[in-house]
Amino acid sequence: MFNAFIEPKKLKRGPQVITLKDAAVISAFTGLQSGDSVVDAGAGSGWLAVYLGSIVAPSGKVVSYESREEFASLAEKNVARVGLEKVVEIKRADVFQGIGEKEVDLVTLDLADSEKALAAAFQALKPGGHCVGYLPCFEQVKKFVLESKNFGFEHVRSIEVGVREILVRDYGCRPATKGLTHTAFLSFLRKPRL
Repeated sequence: MFNAFIEPKKLKRGPQVITLKDAAVISAFTGLQSGDSVVDAGAGSGWLAVYLGSIVAPSGKVVSYESREEFASLAEKNVARVGLEKVVEIKRADVFQGIGEKEVDLVTLDLADSEKALAAAFQALKPGGHCVGYLPCFEQVKKFVLESKNFGFEHVRSIEVGVREILVRDYGCRPATKGLTHTAFLSFLRKPRL
């Protein structure tokens, strides 16, 4: 199932997606593992939900919130393409109206105005749980992190992930002139342990 995510040709793309370079860092820095529970808000095409589902399977759960029907439908089809229907649920709901799941290990927020979902994320997380914002601009990072403190979150780190391929040739090696550079910034928050 994991290979289905690595090969984007198996998944359909609609709205902007969270690519493997960012998804892998989210799972690595939060310690996500099999059996964990996740709320993913802004399902979009469902790529992040599929990736996270492949990690928490077989006994974990990913609930991905999506308020736009066309995106929710596409995300469900992508989940079905990789056989994760028992692990990943696409929930047609507005995360800004609240999160029904409780005691979750991770909440990911990939939305415009993600900071407006921080109160719901804090309430949904178990103590020690992580919240990660996927934020395209510096101004959004600042707003997200500063607002998070109003709800009791600890700011762990905010980073940008870059991937740069290297050309290896007989006559010299150097960085490639093309590649996937800036996609977004990742802000990692943590709900304090009791």
